[in-house]
Amino acid sequence: MEYRSADLVLKEIPYKDFPSYDTEDIASRFRTVIEKEGPVVDDFLELKVLKSYSIFQRGSQIAPFLRKVLVSTGAVTTTQLDCDGNEHLVLWPESFRGLEMRLQALETGFYDDFRPSGKRDDMPEGTFRSIGDFPQIEVFNAMRQQLEDGKTLKKDELFTDTNHALGFLVKGRQIRETLEKVLKDGVANGTFVYSRRAGTVRLK
Repeated sequence: MEYRSADLVLKEIPYKDFPSYDTEDIASRFRTVIEKEGPVVDDFLELKVLKSYSIFQRGSQIAPFLRKVLVSTGAVTTTQLDCDGNEHLVLWPESFRGLEMRLQALETGFYDDFRPSGKRDDMPEGTFRSIGDFPQIEVFNAMRQQLEDGKTLKKDELFTDTNHALGFLVKGRQIRETLEKVLKDGVANGTFVYSRRAGTVRLK
């Protein structure tokens, strides 16, 4: 499944004027991206909307204002912790309303897709995502796919295959720690079975 980027009309707003800018226009852009690109992680979403106003960093003046507008949209949300323990919102299209608890629990059958990233220079504008930009449910789905058809893989092999499926060639700290967290969450919800003795993972 490819990542399809929402097209936002470019508009230049001076940085100092942004906190007093029309909140409905900003909220409308948030909704557009969420509906076209969701699930989408808050940082990725906020920076994408800011860039559509020719602003490339949030800063202490803009960040609280931007988050307030985002929350005001009332979008469908779940939460996730990144590899450094920071909590993030994951925003979903309206069609997922009512499924929040199931999505949060990484239950299968409600959202089973993942959208690979790739080399930044090879990706269409607005679609490159680092591992921190991925909703972890997509990482979970990619990992689960590697174990279909009754496969049992060594943990490191599973991580390498998942990493490649997500479009990454090497595993840095953030990727490895994210994969570790997703595996742990998948074991906790009964999707994965991890044998510490054998060092292998399979689907339950």
